[in-house]
Amino acid sequence: MQPSTLPTTLVALLLCITMVGGARAELALSDQDCMSELDASVAMASNEKNSATLIEQRLAKLEDRCTGLPQIAHNRGVLAAQADKWPQAIAHFEKSLQQDSRAAMTYRHMQQIFEHRAALAYSKALNTPIEVPAPTLELQSSAVQNMDDRRRESDRSNLHSISTIEYELFAWWQAQQNSIGIHDYYVEDFPPAAIRLAQQTHARKQWQDMHREIAFTAEDAVVVLSDAFHHRTLLLWRLMGNRWKIYQETNL
Repeated sequence: MQPSTLPTTLVALLLCITMVGGARAELALSDQDCMSELDASVAMASNEKNSATLIEQRLAKLEDRCTGLPQIAHNRGVLAAQADKWPQAIAHFEKSLQQDSRAAMTYRHMQQIFEHRAALAYSKALNTPIEVPAPTLELQSSAVQNMDDRRRESDRSNLHSISTIEYELFAWWQAQQNSIGIHDYYVEDFPPAAIRLAQQTHARKQWQDMHREIAFTAEDAVVVLSDAFHHRTLLLWRLMGNRWKIYQETNL
């Protein structure tokens, strides 16, 4: 390499690093600026002239520039739910809970979505059209603070409900039929071979023909599925974070 080439290359490299570093620095906002931008977005959402798409884009950019504000992911979940984008809404709410596992409102909204989707699914499966009002979801400003541990336990207990388990059961059943995301309904160390065997067991059965018995222990949910031929399956579910997951599946 010629002596004159090295300094030129180094200068170019340092200039590139400086530009990238400067761009990254511009992305970051102070905590105060983040809260101000968050509150501005919530205020804009209350103005009917501003579209949900505009607010979502604003929040998405804000989420990239701010860390540790669970209200941002929560609000994106609210907007997704209002647009009937339920998987995206749940994903945003789960992200919010990862940042702040004591977020009572987010837990409540997750439960409302589970109940709403379960009602729609059963209406469709049983071919009995019913009016299913959309859940009422609230945006969060920076004034929404963490709750104490006592309220945290109270809201976790709200997930111990028949409707929540019914939703998880139906979603698990659908995943079994199409093999999409089936492992998400089991604990991490559940044997893959056992999951495949369960899929084979239920492959030709129809959801509307399955009878479901649901009960709760102090920690777990106990589900017994039975078909018209009295074949029964025991499912034991455990609450992992904010999701019920199967840790035991036994043919009775």
